[in-house]
Amino acid sequence: MECLICNQKMYYFFSKNFNQYGLGEVDYWKCNHCGFCLSKTHLELCSEDWEKLNYQYHSDYQGTNFCPDDPKWLERLNAQVEVMSDLKSLNILPSNNNWLDYACGDGKLSDLLKTKFNITLKKYDKYLSGIGEYLTHNELTPKKYDFLITTSVFEHFLDRSSYNDVESLLSDTGILGLHTLVCEKIPNDPAWFYLLPVHTAFFTNKSMQILFEDWGFKSSLYNIESRLWFWFKRTPESIQDIINIANQRDNKPHYIYEEKFVDYWK
Repeated sequence: MECLICNQKMYYFFSKNFNQYGLGEVDYWKCNHCGFCLSKTHLELCSEDWEKLNYQYHSDYQGTNFCPDDPKWLERLNAQVEVMSDLKSLNILPSNNNWLDYACGDGKLSDLLKTKFNITLKKYDKYLSGIGEYLTHNELTPKKYDFLITTSVFEHFLDRSSYNDVESLLSDTGILGLHTLVCEKIPNDPAWFYLLPVHTAFFTNKSMQILFEDWGFKSSLYNIESRLWFWFKRTPESIQDIINIANQRDNKPHYIYEEKFVDYWK
């Protein structure tokens, strides 16, 4: 099996047995070059079984204010809308409403942003296409969005094209907002908390840096409380000075900025 990120060979890493949702034993494979890990078992599921598994798992909590596998979910969403509003006020995020939440699930992030700060974040989810306020797949245009955010999504993909589809929607100066777990080394541990029935892909700092460079990003910003990265293809003017001043404020978000992927979690 070939790594989705660096195209090197992947090797069997470990297995975990899931009694939930009839998934059974799941085999995780690892790339020894970049550390990226992927579930071979999920990769081999037919599309019907994969969609059924996703529906069963997510329907248990979406539309509510609590996720048992992620108890800080709503707290994190509130921190994320605070950060997005703050970065807009600092002129780091674009002031227009050409913003998109990709694979937004029940749309709670967009709803919170609208309610708290009157900022429009368009909604798109493959499984809710065209329902209510959700955009249809045909309404997504390559290189259209000046800011695209995707949260708790990168750990659900099974092929490189799914990742590339996200990046393809950004304009030439578009900014990517990203929340997923990234660590220095994926633990060889079936009891690791991040192994959930619908989590298939696990990033290391090295594998994320490779993806960052492949897509032509030059710099990034990270906020710890929201667990949210912002990737820039064109570095905003005077961003380091803006961040230095912003980080001196009280009771406001603080940021880490680097001219690479911010590998905070080591």
